[in-house]
Amino acid sequence: MKAYSYDHFGGPEVLQGSELPDPVAGRGAVVVAVRARSINLIDIRVRSGAMGPLVNKRFPKVPGADVAGEVTAVGPGVEDLKPGDRVFGAADPFKGGAFAERIALPAINLCPLPAGLDPDLAASLPIAGLAALQSVRDLGQLKPGQAVLIHGATGPVGLFAVQLAKQTGAAVIAVGSAGLETARRLGADRTIDYRSESDLPAGLRFDLVLNLSGKLPFARGRSLLKPEGRLVEPVPTIPLFIGSKLANLFRRQKHMALATAVRRADLAVLADLVAAGSLETVIAARFPFAATHEAYALVERGGVIGKVVVTA
Repeated sequence: MKAYSYDHFGGPEVLQGSELPDPVAGRGAVVVAVRARSINLIDIRVRSGAMGPLVNKRFPKVPGADVAGEVTAVGPGVEDLKPGDRVFGAADPFKGGAFAERIALPAINLCPLPAGLDPDLAASLPIAGLAALQSVRDLGQLKPGQAVLIHGATGPVGLFAVQLAKQTGAAVIAVGSAGLETARRLGADRTIDYRSESDLPAGLRFDLVLNLSGKLPFARGRSLLKPEGRLVEPVPTIPLFIGSKLANLFRRQKHMALATAVRRADLAVLADLVAAGSLETVIAARFPFAATHEAYALVERGGVIGKVVVTA
């Protein structure tokens, strides 16, 4: 099958068109013919080698996690999916596999595609949408009437987080750069250019701060938190996971590190919200599979508002 793969870590130049063996549906897994996939920043971090020991050194590797397509084969033990089913979901971001014509995935990583939901839109949902949902709902425990600061609100995760936080009934302040008008349209009560953070209302404190930009360390972010507020990092490091768990035992303000979990139930929540018109997926650009290099180049230049989708 046709794929894009790399045989060593590095920049975008290591990604090459290739021919790889067709995947096989093992126990509890299915093979999906990929109709659309989208690019996440974690894909680029994995390919660059920046994720260290979280990524094994076996090559070749196929990048990408988010997929939408049709089931073509079902492995032993799978009873709730069958060939021909339209599905969407994600691979383990540290293993990848989406930038190929077919991918084998655990059945539990996939959700039936609701009727009328375009595969392009579905492919933009999984990793960014799950990170936003699990940051706001699970780690952030956001409640109606609370206040949230979303730092990096104009990235893919941020645009989902703005909408989910607003639906919770919270007051939402979005910090970002280009794309703040989109964040405002999607529900932010106030938007602030990250270069003018002094515009934050004096004395305002938040129940939840999402450090989606990675530029708000806890040492500084805690000054923006209420006494029992939480700062969530959706792209953590191993030291952060270990250090925050230990330090949180001794402080009321919590520093939380998210490991995004690909769960069918949460994928269904996102799909239902999109199908109902309650959650908007912002597509910045669409590329054909043959233009994968151009798609990655666009994302890696930065400044993209929304997701970049690559279709079959």
